[in-house]
Amino acid sequence: MPRLPNVVFVHGSGQSGLSVSYLEVFLPECNLVCLEYKVQENPDDILKRFNLLTRNEFGDESFHIIAHSYGCLISSLFAEKSKRVLSFVALSSPWGGSQTARWISMVFRQSKLFNNVKPNSNFMQDIQNIKLDCHVTNVVTTGSTGSANDLAGLGTQHNDGLLTVATQTNVPKGFSNVETVYLPLSHNEVLLSFDTINIIKKHTFGDTSGTEYFFK
Repeated sequence: MPRLPNVVFVHGSGQSGLSVSYLEVFLPECNLVCLEYKVQENPDDILKRFNLLTRNEFGDESFHIIAHSYGCLISSLFAEKSKRVLSFVALSSPWGGSQTARWISMVFRQSKLFNNVKPNSNFMQDIQNIKLDCHVTNVVTTGSTGSANDLAGLGTQHNDGLLTVATQTNVPKGFSNVETVYLPLSHNEVLLSFDTINIIKKHTFGDTSGTEYFFK
């Protein structure tokens, strides 16, 4: 009997493993585990727990990653160091940082999250320098009707209510195998969409049925 695929889901900031619940219902059978973390944790501590989780659950076996928002940044740091990552689906990732975080960090100066994800921070420079060979499906959420946010887009830039399209497409140049997909969804609607399910089924499970999304 063939072994089931191993999959790790990494949630976004302020969320939990429950954010994958809807997607999980419609995905093929697999060994799915969720990496839980708090946004105030040091990224190095999260990465250590990432490694421990995958070793405990999968041993030396390879696995796929599905991540959302800030979880994509954590996952990319892990994937660069690991030889076991087969593929990576990144949903609504702030590859270029968040301008909203820059403004908020001026008020909440002790926040690790906002200081990390503001553009040109040391953390974001580390992200931009990542070299990654596994296949990355970069899902860019362009916003649904009424989801645009003037603060997120600085008044003019297209955004999904939290992140601009520009930051989501600013994938590190060291990613050697990237496919970008655009979905007309808000930042969190991407976790509740059949288009997202079809993308994951194709790129994580090799199921090519259902293609109502747009590639570039």
